[in-house]
Amino acid sequence: IRNRGKICSKGQAGINQVYDPDRILYPMVRAGKRGEGKWRRISWDEGLDLLIEGGEIAGHRVKGLKDLLEEGTPEKFMFHYGRLKASDSAIVKDFLTGYGTATIGNHTAICEGGKWTAQELTWGKHYDVNDVENTNMILNFGSNFLEAHTSHIQLYQRVIHALYDRGVKLYTFDVRLSNTAAKSTEWIPIKPATDLAVVLAMCGVIMDRELYDRNFLETWTNVSPAQLKEHLGQYTPEWAEKISGVPASTIRALAVAYAEAKPGTCVSYRGAVAHYNGVETERALKMLDALCGYINVKGGTNLGVGPKWHTPAVAGATKKLGILDGFPGEIAYPTHHASHQVLKMIKDGGYGRPDLYMIHCYNPVYVNGECQENIDILSDEKLVPFLVSVDAFLSESTALADLILPDVTYLERLSWDDMVSYEMVPEFYLRQPVIKPLGEVRQFQDVCIEIAGRLGIDMPYSSTAEYVRQSCEMSGVDFEYLISNGVWHDPAARPRYLSHARKLEREEYTGGDILFDETTGAYWNWKKSGAKSREEALLGGYRATKNAYKGYVGQKIDDTVCAGFVPDKVNKSGKFEIYSELLAEKGFNPMPGWMPVPEYEHRKENELILSSYKVSVQTHSRTQNCKWLTEIYHDNPALLNPFTAEQLGIRDGERIKVSSQVAEIYTRVKLTEGIVPGLIGISYHCGHWEYGRYASGKKSTELARGVEFDPDIKRKWWEKNGVHPNWIIPNSPDPISGQWRMNDTVVTVEKV
Repeated sequence: IRNRGKICSKGQAGINQVYDPDRILYPMVRAGKRGEGKWRRISWDEGLDLLIEGGEIAGHRVKGLKDLLEEGTPEKFMFHYGRLKASDSAIVKDFLTGYGTATIGNHTAICEGGKWTAQELTWGKHYDVNDVENTNMILNFGSNFLEAHTSHIQLYQRVIHALYDRGVKLYTFDVRLSNTAAKSTEWIPIKPATDLAVVLAMCGVIMDRELYDRNFLETWTNVSPAQLKEHLGQYTPEWAEKISGVPASTIRALAVAYAEAKPGTCVSYRGAVAHYNGVETERALKMLDALCGYINVKGGTNLGVGPKWHTPAVAGATKKLGILDGFPGEIAYPTHHASHQVLKMIKDGGYGRPDLYMIHCYNPVYVNGECQENIDILSDEKLVPFLVSVDAFLSESTALADLILPDVTYLERLSWDDMVSYEMVPEFYLRQPVIKPLGEVRQFQDVCIEIAGRLGIDMPYSSTAEYVRQSCEMSGVDFEYLISNGVWHDPAARPRYLSHARKLEREEYTGGDILFDETTGAYWNWKKSGAKSREEALLGGYRATKNAYKGYVGQKIDDTVCAGFVPDKVNKSGKFEIYSELLAEKGFNPMPGWMPVPEYEHRKENELILSSYKVSVQTHSRTQNCKWLTEIYHDNPALLNPFTAEQLGIRDGERIKVSSQVAEIYTRVKLTEGIVPGLIGISYHCGHWEYGRYASGKKSTELARGVEFDPDIKRKWWEKNGVHPNWIIPNSPDPISGQWRMNDTVVTVEKV
């Protein structure tokens, strides 16, 4: 019911992943200098012996997993993943817990970390689900969801039905005329990083005209209408027009229409959030929905509903290096870490360095900003003594590895998943292998289980298949039914709207371990927090006790106790917190407020802002090896508005140099009215210098297969592979969440 039996272009071309002639099919060890491209094929036994016992690689001595355990420094084994979800993640993290390391990096800060942190500060757990199929109006800020979205397949189908079957109006605020903007009722061009100003002004209009939902505000938020009116009064549509370029009349009209839609929903993503002020923008958008009463209702913006898997698990004490959350004092609430800062932290050395750095389905050289610095750090054996890559393809980072362990593609993998459903009904589903793994490839989860066994770590299952079966049994899901049908949901289940309003039974919020916090109105179990005793918990209170949110039980609402908006990552109450004490403690606006981008304030007349974006036929950095997709999209000229080009003396098709404070790149320009003046747009995906012949024109290794395996190699007609914008984007975090500010880079553009 989630995807209604449809897959996108990337899914259609997924077979290209399996049969990529440049795919890595065997374990390999470096046979020359790091990055030189010389490899020696080895057996799995030899590869795992090297990983566990350590040894010599091309004249360089490396420590293995066993060495770190014997030295009492398991935290010096860092595992850094790019894509690892659901059961795949659970098995690997069971192994890491058993080993004793919590030095685990992710990719969220280069994706949607700012969005999630903002939601955690406001209403608790993510994901948010825009119930577009039942809505009456959609406001879209910086999301190209008809081409790319974390829930693309679910969302775009339902949006299309809403637009064309029911005549729902969609208004898209974006710096670029994306295909989503083109299919909208209206594209509203907006200056970069000014979505916040528009949303604040819309909120001000709604409060000023008494169009707000008084019941929701007074019952479920921690602010009063009077407080909001006083705060938002400064943000008029005329003020927002000067900042954003959006006419005041448009802001005012859309604010009124949205409040009267009953219901509406706001969609947002990186276009609005991957900025210095991105957290504030997301908080303001959630405030806008709250003012209108569109939270957790049919047709509104809802807390996502996913399946609750019960699983076997490994417990144990862990340690971690202080390199996951950026430099001290730079990020207030890095609730999803700051992955793009990890290599800088390693280079600095003051917060510890891993002796063994393992990357899994993660390409830090390419996906983060400042590519050259990333290359320099990973090339240095003194900074990164042992670099292990677990991947199916030779990415730019895997090319620098000492040891490569080949992983399966998704079409060869067994796993269950737990993503939210846009039907608002929990759905259990299974990913099953379509074919047996090619070559000597192994599913990494089974490799972890074997490594654990060789290290004497007790895992409560002996294989991925056994883990999946146990999960089904513990979750009340028929394993054989899932194998046969792939998916199951309770046919009697109904959409879970108003989840926050569920009243708790008395026994749910009473008991010796449960405390009531007078300040927040939250009930919480102190034993599940970081408090060492009941007395310590009472003395500190809910807000000040470490990890008190883990013990959250419910929220007092008048004379009842309700489920509330369940907190995650931070100690917020069970209310919808428009006013954030947590941000006030860190010196930020407690109420969503205007927050300019510092670099924009001092921008010179000849400087532009760089914006990156994604297209419908590529996924991040990992589909350019798919020949069907890359034949369609393999070049990405820079988009420039004709007005801006005239000021710079640049004509369509000319070669240009784009320079930032960190580097420069060369590309060609494409003039279009579909991008706002003062901006230059360069898409992601392109500009690979590794990743195989279809992505870069370069053979992966000497073991790569030839035309006898894939005759299409000789039919490849394109020579261009575009340019990669990340070379010139600084690895700068936003000050609240650590979100990578991928859309804030100030650049100069000149004709070559």
